[in-house]
Amino acid sequence: MYSLKNIITPLLAILYISVFTPSILAQEIPVEKFQNIDLPVEERVKDLVSRMTLEEKIKQLSHLAPGIERLDVDEYGPVFDNPLKFDGHRFIKDVEVYRENRAWENLEHWKEGDCFDGGYWNEGLHGVARSGLATVFPQSIGLGSTWNPELIHKVATAISDEARIHHNIYGKKLTYWSPTINMLRDPRWGRTEEGYSEDPYLMGQIAVAYVKGMQGDDPNYLKTVATIKHFVANNSEVNRHDGSSEIPERQLHEYYFPAFKVAVTEGNVQSLMGAYNALNGTPACANPWLLTDVLRDEWGFKGFVVSDCGAISDLVHTHKFETDPEKAVALAVKAGCDMECETCETEQLLYDKYLPGAVAKGYITEKEIDLAVQRIFRIRFLLGEFDPAELNPYNDIPESKLDSEEHRELALKAAQESIILLKNARLPGQEKQLLPLNSTDVKSIALIGPYANQVEFGGYSGTPSYKLTPFDGIREKVGSSKIIYAEGCHPIEEFQGSIQKAVDAAAKAEVAIVVLGTSLHLANEGHDRTDLDLPEAQIKLLKAVYAANPNTILVLMNGMPLSLNWANENIPAIVEAWYPGQAGGLAIADVLFGDYNPAGRLPVTFYKGIDDLPPITDYDITRGRTYWYYKGLVDYPFGHGLSYSTFKYKDINAPERHSFKKEPNLKI
Repeated sequence: MYSLKNIITPLLAILYISVFTPSILAQEIPVEKFQNIDLPVEERVKDLVSRMTLEEKIKQLSHLAPGIERLDVDEYGPVFDNPLKFDGHRFIKDVEVYRENRAWENLEHWKEGDCFDGGYWNEGLHGVARSGLATVFPQSIGLGSTWNPELIHKVATAISDEARIHHNIYGKKLTYWSPTINMLRDPRWGRTEEGYSEDPYLMGQIAVAYVKGMQGDDPNYLKTVATIKHFVANNSEVNRHDGSSEIPERQLHEYYFPAFKVAVTEGNVQSLMGAYNALNGTPACANPWLLTDVLRDEWGFKGFVVSDCGAISDLVHTHKFETDPEKAVALAVKAGCDMECETCETEQLLYDKYLPGAVAKGYITEKEIDLAVQRIFRIRFLLGEFDPAELNPYNDIPESKLDSEEHRELALKAAQESIILLKNARLPGQEKQLLPLNSTDVKSIALIGPYANQVEFGGYSGTPSYKLTPFDGIREKVGSSKIIYAEGCHPIEEFQGSIQKAVDAAAKAEVAIVVLGTSLHLANEGHDRTDLDLPEAQIKLLKAVYAANPNTILVLMNGMPLSLNWANENIPAIVEAWYPGQAGGLAIADVLFGDYNPAGRLPVTFYKGIDDLPPITDYDITRGRTYWYYKGLVDYPFGHGLSYSTFKYKDINAPERHSFKKEPNLKI
């Protein structure tokens, strides 16, 4: 039998639950401080980092970083589950083996030739790169020729839209190692195409515009993270891993620093890449004066610093600045280099391998490592990684913006504005200049040259859904029947008999358009030029065509200044188009046929040659560099650019300059 107690006790329990449980359930479930969106970001970051072990902290200091499941920290690794967007452009021999073995975490699976971008390492120089489908804009030197920061801001905004789409749908991370804002002080530099100008003011204004476009204008969240690079005085490839840029401090502040400074103070950039080279004897990525005294203390930089890829290894193996790797990594972190980027050239993952021993031996403290980790995770919080997705407006960017009509039109506009009319002369006995051509009146066109029916995008490019060659653009203007096409020569070498075919075409046509230029085979990262001339085969082709038809127009598609002595003296019309992006062919045709009035201006000097230039490894610009100090004759000066219009200037006033300044009251 049940006792009265056995009956009453359960009833009392039911009554208690029914009365008190609702109030208990109504209370908020406690969250950790780093998960509390009402707390300041800095407080949340410190709380999260305080929960990590020393080993976990150290592993977060590489551009490929593991996740920490118990703390809801996502892995920063390569993204492979992207069938439409992954194009294999990672130099990885076997993607599946690479993915399965997680080579970036396990050195025994590291294979020579593997190049580990992904994670924090993403590129967006003139479009989202190495990720497949993306709008491809003109290469940076072409964007610099627009002299239009507002346009560059729109381009960067489009790039960051597409970067967010790649993130929102496919998981690609949001730290982009662009823009390149090293001063273009020597035209032989292999990476000249990646920069904007030899002038620090123009470079700075473009840098600010690009950074603001990439990072967005939301007061709480970053759209993406821009990374200005390479800090500093880094534009000679011949000694890129072991050279020292010797520069008086005054020149640093007047010439090499200004673009970086305004990107920090006005652009509010959140990431910076240290350079391979040493500065006055101290490697940039272990230089406390550069990364702490100037960058953080003087300019107020709050973001994180990443090494150029392999630069930490260079401290030990090429600079030999500190041959004890445990001391070397301690010096780098203490100097202010928060993250190591690994690459495929020398010993990698030095932070992972040697920081534990450096702490054990007292070369660096865990507190100093904490500071580096906090700087990195502050960015991840500002990107919205630890907040509810619905709070971040950039999570709602629709996939339809990827390769959208709006972005295609912007690529065309940017290409149009980047084109420079270098020369436009009257032919003997004619009243008007050779350009623009009349698409109705012209009866036949010989379209000649190794780049007449090719597109050269330049380095760090994406994959567009279409690309328009000069042939495509000109055909749209006049139709196929008026075009006589002949390649003429290889970009570097002469084909047997091919020049004669080009000469025959030119002789039959009313006008000849010769499209010449350069490619990454002539100048690229790791490879400087030793002269400024077009390849000999191309010069030979141009001379032969001109001899057959004096109505010759030279169109240049190149990534660096050229010496154009013979062409400048003989060819009546010369158009500089740089590497003009996916819509470049149509933009070139628009200029040639007068549907767009060229307004681009040279952001660099076109020298007659290199005879009067100091060695490329000499960074003292007062010895005859750029329009500031060069005293010799040039083919075309900085700022040169013609138009189809006639201008007169009078009553000139100089208003206060426009700049993309940091808005007030931003939490970022």
